[in-house]
Amino acid sequence: MKLQSVIVALVAVQVLFGTLPIAIKFALKDLSSPSLALLRVAGASLVFMLMSSAMTRERIRSKRDYALLFLYSLLGVSLSQLMYIEGVALTTATAAQTLVAAGPAITLLAAILLRKENGTRAKWIGIIFAGTGALVLVGVGLADGRALGNFLVLTNVIAYSVYLVISRTLLAKYEPLTVIKWVFIFGMVALLPFGIAPAVRELPKAGVEAWLALIWIVLFPTVATYYLNLWALQHVEASLVATFVYLQPVLTAVLAIPILGERPSPRLIPGALLIFAGVALAILAGRAPRHTRNVLEQAVVEP
Repeated sequence: MKLQSVIVALVAVQVLFGTLPIAIKFALKDLSSPSLALLRVAGASLVFMLMSSAMTRERIRSKRDYALLFLYSLLGVSLSQLMYIEGVALTTATAAQTLVAAGPAITLLAAILLRKENGTRAKWIGIIFAGTGALVLVGVGLADGRALGNFLVLTNVIAYSVYLVISRTLLAKYEPLTVIKWVFIFGMVALLPFGIAPAVRELPKAGVEAWLALIWIVLFPTVATYYLNLWALQHVEASLVATFVYLQPVLTAVLAIPILGERPSPRLIPGALLIFAGVALAILAGRAPRHTRNVLEQAVVEP
């Protein structure tokens, strides 16, 4: 029964993640990318603060750790959110979420390059497959400008992957909820200069559709997915959790075709297959050593 509950939770996570780029498309009808990034991070910060107060009440124990949290937030929240939302604005929801699926393999690459993990032949083959698939996808839409959006989404994935690797020391020192709370708070502060003016200008004019999309983005593809993934990681191996990332682009495509009228590019299929194969190899190569599973464990917490 426990395994069935975990599988249901993991499928729910991927469904909610799959709706993220679609909800962003609706929110961007009335909001600009900087204001939406700020509002998403600010809303999630508030919820994470309430959750932390109710569940942990853990305090940061040194000024150095506060400084590290601020630096990590620049990669893990501020830059990644701006790049992702602006990327989704310029490309299709399906292409964006397919690139996000390369996250575990790119995180493993960052860990190897930063000497946090040992590289093996299987890991490198997986990384090469996933990287090739990502590059194939980035080139989709050169004629109509979508390639820039794909590149921005890939930049988001790279920035977040580096953040996951370098933040491991603090995640070993503090509860994950404590770390994510402060990373989002500092991320909100860093986004204020970019998003506060457009948010003040655009929010009063935003329609019901944009407001509902914003509320959905904060509560479900951000907070709920984070919580469900952490719960799942307490009961099953991280490699199993990471495997469910394959569902994201499929679910996004299933929803985006009827809702947004998207038509996936012919290059999307080979690019997606390369990414899936690469992530699968990376996950299988990292199943045995515990320290490798830690990298993958972080890679599926928050795309």
